[in-house]
Amino acid sequence: MPSYRPSPDVVATELDDDEAVLLSLETQRYYSMNETGTRVWQLLSAGEAPEAIARAITQEWDTTMDESLAYVESFLEELTEEGLVEKTDA
Repeated sequence: MPSYRPSPDVVATELDDDEAVLLSLETQRYYSMNETGTRVWQLLSAGEAPEAIARAITQEWDTTMDESLAYVESFLEELTEEGLVEKTDA
């Protein structure tokens, strides 16, 4: 599984524990994230790998590891397509 990191052209602001907003400085577009997306962003920003993020999601919400990993992979791919995160070789 690839590794990811937040794009340096993105500014994140947490509105509260349940919601965050991302701003792409390149496109000047805003993106809002729900509680789960915000948690994924927090962990990604802390340098966590997708598998570790999925484990955290599994522990924090009522879900299986397979469901969490599928969600995290899908979410990170969406963020990549929007230019909000970058795939890395690490």
